[in-house]
Amino acid sequence: MHLTIAAANVDSPEWAELLVKSIRKFTAPGTYEIIIVDNGSLERNLGWLRRQSDIRLIENKENLWHGRAMDQAVEAAAGQYICVLDIDAHIQRVGWEDDLLALYHADPLTRLVGCIGPEHKPLHPPLFFFERSFIRDHGLSFAYQPEKDPRSTDTAQLVYWQILDLGYKVERLEKGAKVYENFIGDEIWIAGKPTIAHMWYGTRFQENGLRPKMELDGYKLFDHIKNKRSLFAQPFVREILGNDGTDAGT
Repeated sequence: MHLTIAAANVDSPEWAELLVKSIRKFTAPGTYEIIIVDNGSLERNLGWLRRQSDIRLIENKENLWHGRAMDQAVEAAAGQYICVLDIDAHIQRVGWEDDLLALYHADPLTRLVGCIGPEHKPLHPPLFFFERSFIRDHGLSFAYQPEKDPRSTDTAQLVYWQILDLGYKVERLEKGAKVYENFIGDEIWIAGKPTIAHMWYGTRFQENGLRPKMELDGYKLFDHIKNKRSLFAQPFVREILGNDGTDAGT
């Protein structure tokens, strides 16, 4: 096993199922492990994850937030390489991990592959790819630490700056053309091919699965639900989920 694929989760059973089934479908068998770090989900939202024998589920009693969950995954990982994906992302094709590994090693100074973001947040989820030993040997953390460094943000930006400070490079992936119709989100391309789909605000409209927000950054809950239903109705997504499908996407 050389690859650990990890994600932080909170009350997102439908997204977790889609992500995990896309990993199984498009990643070479026997080469990876899956770690899901759960940040205090309600009991009713943990059943499917607990039943999966190929998932190492770390259950936190409260929300430790994304960065600290990433740190937990790094500590628990057995793989030489770690790929952290957002829980509301999924893989789109076979061979993705080989192309990602080739990109990582294309420049000997690269120590992290992520997705390009705005100037104040140079990295944007849904993907972080790195060698476990480098992060551990240099004592790096993905946690939000504004008191330690003002460059820290809630989306694990500090590691980006720390790697540059050490004299290494970060490879940032560009967003490509969208495969899914009317998809409100990003589709990340690697090696000229669509590879990772990530829905905007896929998990942010709910607070602990109970109180839905009505609007985020001008994007309304109604539009979010409509887009989510459209995505889960896509033939390709239904193929990933299998004939049993999922009711949570509706």
